Amino acid sequence: MEVQGGIAIFLAVGYIVVIEPAVLSGRALGVDTGIPEGAAFSATCIAASVACILMGVIGRLPIAAAPYMGENFFFVTALIPAAAAAGYAEPWRAALATTLLAALLLFAVSITGLRSLLAKAIPATLVAAIGGGIGLFIAFLGLKAAGIVVASPSTLVAFTPHPLSPDVIVAAIGLVATVALHARGSRSAVVVGIILTFSLGLLARELMPFLPEVISHSSAVTTSATMTLLSMPNAIVALPPSPSPLFLGLEWGAMFDPRLFVGAIVLFFMILFDATGTLLAVTDAIGTHSKTETATTGAAALDPRFQRGFVADAIGSAAAPLIGTSSVGAYMESAIGAPIGARTGLCAIVVGVCFLLALPFAPVLQSFGTFAPATAPALMFVGALLFASLRRVQWDDATESVPALAVIAGVPLTFSIAHGIAFGFILWPLMKFAAGRQRETGVVSWMLALLAAISLCL
Repeated sequence: MEVQGGIAIFLAVGYIVVIEPAVLSGRALGVDTGIPEGAAFSATCIAASVACILMGVIGRLPIAAAPYMGENFFFVTALIPAAAAAGYAEPWRAALATTLLAALLLFAVSITGLRSLLAKAIPATLVAAIGGGIGLFIAFLGLKAAGIVVASPSTLVAFTPHPLSPDVIVAAIGLVATVALHARGSRSAVVVGIILTFSLGLLARELMPFLPEVISHSSAVTTSATMTLLSMPNAIVALPPSPSPLFLGLEWGAMFDPRLFVGAIVLFFMILFDATGTLLAVTDAIGTHSKTETATTGAAALDPRFQRGFVADAIGSAAAPLIGTSSVGAYMESAIGAPIGARTGLCAIVVGVCFLLALPFAPVLQSFGTFAPATAPALMFVGALLFASLRRVQWDDATESVPALAVIAGVPLTFSIAHGIAFGFILWPLMKFAAGRQRETGVVSWMLALLAAISLCL
């Protein structure tokens, strides 16, 4: 079960080996950062592998860690420009140093137990809301990957104008198959669903020329990912690019440059709240919390693996810029392993091995990773699993439900786990104080509120 869970998690998070190099090199943003995309691919695989193995060996948790989405864009759009403005000839090297500084701050609060103290102070309602908010976020990403939800200039998002697109159809079939298999007790339902969806996409692409032109030449078909992005790999294996241009390529002196401190602090808050919130939600989903105590004391009943997970996550974050990537952290998609039966660190180690195996199998993974509808059913399914945590929210108590709703809505609507969690951290003690129930709060709750407020203003 651990091996199946690890493979399933890798299939859900493996897209990062395609996206991260495109972001770091600037190709995804239409800029040139100076980072070689080939080297970034290898560095991404290695950094993710190291982080996952650390999570498995030290944390003993079935949680994958890899370069973070969001933080990688922050690296390119904020840290590199700040380093360039400071006069660094190769600003990406200074940006890596800034990332290392933020990771060392994270390590400091993790190894001293302060990070665990912060986590234990999070009320049970917010723990449940974090899971629900992340679940809604994952489901939204799944709907977007399937082509069901699209951008709209008037309403921000809208239902697709092409409901009969092959992307939508294969993703919908994949979701039904995943849920049906899971309901029938199949622990490999997620893996089978992903493979089935990808196979259906290939089948649809091959059959399309034989369909009437009114269908095959329609905009719903010609603009779909099935027709424009899905393809069989040109090769099975290839010699991976060398990561040496990035390995230990930091501008070490930039760690002590006060002009870059603000970027380091902002990044620290981002990875602190992102990773902590994700670890809370995923460990709750996989059952490492005591159900009885969690209902009354929030995260106070977390088993020792949670603290070890903090340390493993922090070490992985510090290793990433040394290898040559932006910050890493626990991935919310790790909850995919829970219904398969993954419960131990062996699962994370399997994910780490898969990332290493991705190095020579780059052609295959890139073909798979570029077809977003294949992972859409898994994302929507896991989103539903995490969303179920909301049953523990005290909806009849406004001092609990309003902060919870702020998290649930804030995470997907701001497209930021950190911001959504910050909303809840700020509102919870304020609501208790306004209702004359300040005894339910504590010093740490107010510290969290202050840190969250600062993170929103930086």
